[in-house]
Amino acid sequence: MQPISGLHIASLIDRQRFEVDLYHEDWHGPFDTGRVGSYDLVFLTGLQPDFDRLRQLAYYFRRAGATVVAGGSICTLFPEFATQFFDAVCAGGVDSVREVVEDFVRGWVKPIYHSPAKRISSYQIDYGLLARSGINPAAHLLEASRGCSFQCTFCIIPAEAGTHAAYDISALSAAIDSALATSPLLSFRRWYPIVLFLDNNFSDNRSHMLRVCELMRDHPRIRGWAALVTQNILHDRPLIEKMASMKCIALFVGLESLDPEFLRRYNKKQNLSRHNVIDDIAFAESKGIGISYGYLFDPRFHTAVEMENQILKIMRTPLLPMPIYLSVVSPLAGTANFWAELRAGHLAHNLRLRDLDGETIAYTDLADTPQALVQFIERLFRRPWTVVGRWGVLLKTLRRIVASRTLNPIRWYVIAGANLHCFVWSRASRSQRRTYLAGEEVLDPQYFERPSDLSEEDKIRYFEPIALTGADGQPARWLRHYISEPGPQWQKAPANPAAAHSLAGEQR
Repeated sequence: MQPISGLHIASLIDRQRFEVDLYHEDWHGPFDTGRVGSYDLVFLTGLQPDFDRLRQLAYYFRRAGATVVAGGSICTLFPEFATQFFDAVCAGGVDSVREVVEDFVRGWVKPIYHSPAKRISSYQIDYGLLARSGINPAAHLLEASRGCSFQCTFCIIPAEAGTHAAYDISALSAAIDSALATSPLLSFRRWYPIVLFLDNNFSDNRSHMLRVCELMRDHPRIRGWAALVTQNILHDRPLIEKMASMKCIALFVGLESLDPEFLRRYNKKQNLSRHNVIDDIAFAESKGIGISYGYLFDPRFHTAVEMENQILKIMRTPLLPMPIYLSVVSPLAGTANFWAELRAGHLAHNLRLRDLDGETIAYTDLADTPQALVQFIERLFRRPWTVVGRWGVLLKTLRRIVASRTLNPIRWYVIAGANLHCFVWSRASRSQRRTYLAGEEVLDPQYFERPSDLSEEDKIRYFEPIALTGADGQPARWLRHYISEPGPQWQKAPANPAAAHSLAGEQR
């Protein structure tokens, strides 16, 4: 779901001045660092576990003489810290790209560029860049809005944005036309166009959402669309019926957990109504809208047996889909949950950004032994058929297809694909040894693929993993500069973010 980030960045670069390439490591594989010499200006972006990879690539590109600009979650939340690795840092949305490019043409760039989350500037998105770069998703990937106004404490969006902003409908219509016109001739998305809205919360602004739905309904070529919404939308059955009549074929719902205590713990208030979410899901699917969701486990409050019972309960509930992905809660840096657990001393010792991948246990206060939790997590992520049987999931899938009351095979595929995704994902996952414990997890090979003449300073700056906590579980030194009210055990670190622009060798 990430290719759209690079697409928006590239669309903000003047093609009269620059020849633009898109490269996405999930699509193309690790970038060949022997090719760095052909670029003058490089934009890098990624999620929190990817930040170390951004640093590695920055080393090669800067060494070859390119100007390197970075964005993403860490750059937005800790921009002063990030400036030591890149020539410029973009905090916020992609809309500062134009300013970066103009400064680059003038011969210099600023250390930090800010773009408020609620600002969406006017620009045309060139979807032809995806096909020309060999990135060919089955659906058309679009955004109708950005951000989310809810305040879930495990989510990074409140810390990064804290607001919701909508695209102009005319700009969205132009983006759809660009996506359709530039899709490969012999592609599924050319002959059966389905739009997947990647909004953080498509349903945040109801009136805007309905205008987008109408745009989808009235477009003569769009055959169906899907979006990411909050669970409370499912309770509004007249709205669900209306969306189904407007070509909606799937919704990804922020269900997260069936445990009400989990939802309260993380301020997931929109999921705490008295409505039966299973009945709501069954109703939506009876109208032809396939429902998918992710499911989170919290190893601090649930034992391995309790986690397994949760997934088995889902398996044994006929009309409840299987989760499209499974994850343990990660204390993403900058979230309310992260700061609370850091202050309480509950984060794992030697916790690294790379450990925040949704599979690694990142806490010290656990409800079960690490051995029992790791054994369950390994089965869940690598061998899910040992937790839930294949034949049971297949039967569940067939029941959902029958309950959907549709003869459209594309909708059958949507339902089946979501239900079986955990099995596909496990086969696609890396096969190298894993510990699933923060600070002990085996690092990716790219951490050790280094030039023979790499200096010790550059090794620390660009290739050593960024730590969030030390061996004693206390905040890493660089992170203390972002703590506004340090506790007594943190030695009164100065609450001055500018001081975080220190040598990488002091990260620990």
